[in-house]
Amino acid sequence: MMRLFAAFSALMIFVALAASQDPPQAPIQVPPDSIPTFLVRKVAPVYPPLARQARIQGTVVLRIVIDKEGTVRDPQVVSGHPMLSPAAIEAVKQWRYGRYIADDKPVEVETIVRVGFKLADGPEISGPRASPQISPQGLVRVAAGVMDGLLNHKVDPEYPADAKEKHIEGTVVLNVDVDSEGDVARVELVSGHPMLAPAAMDAVLQWKYRPFVLNGEAVAVETTVQVKFALAGA
Repeated sequence: MMRLFAAFSALMIFVALAASQDPPQAPIQVPPDSIPTFLVRKVAPVYPPLARQARIQGTVVLRIVIDKEGTVRDPQVVSGHPMLSPAAIEAVKQWRYGRYIADDKPVEVETIVRVGFKLADGPEISGPRASPQISPQGLVRVAAGVMDGLLNHKVDPEYPADAKEKHIEGTVVLNVDVDSEGDVARVELVSGHPMLAPAAMDAVLQWKYRPFVLNGEAVAVETTVQVKFALAGA
């Protein structure tokens, strides 16, 4: 009886611990044209000898998950020649990315990568062919999560005293222009409480990013920033 009670107690503890754990979060879907700027190590594929002999060329498209540390896992073939796909998978498994930040913490992401095989010039790794989005101001539009990963220096806003007295909380959303040096050149209010917005804008103007590189050149970009205001103990 005592053994049965002990086994039942252990089972209940296990169930309680399992229930208390947060459910696993699904990876965030990231567009293929946003992820190359996070690539910090790229390994070229080894051209399979049989494919070279058969003069097989082309592009292998893979769906990958990038974990919170920037490691590639679970590469799955979307399309590509079966004689090229294994070499593409082995190469991409060795790629390493910077951390993708969402809500101020690293998250797993899922995206598409392309690995090109070309006989004339040897194997090459090709990125997505989609053209970058251009804002009305003529700047490259970059996803917030991408720019969060390039943020080098972040200044927290000073909570306005009158807003604190009135227990006003919330999130201020800003459109932000970042120049080719990584400095914030312009902020524009999108939404947020008017008693919180000025403090958010003042803080973001002091942020500093690593330059966003497109086709080997640092460019000015436009992105979206969220600044949260929460009272302690709220």
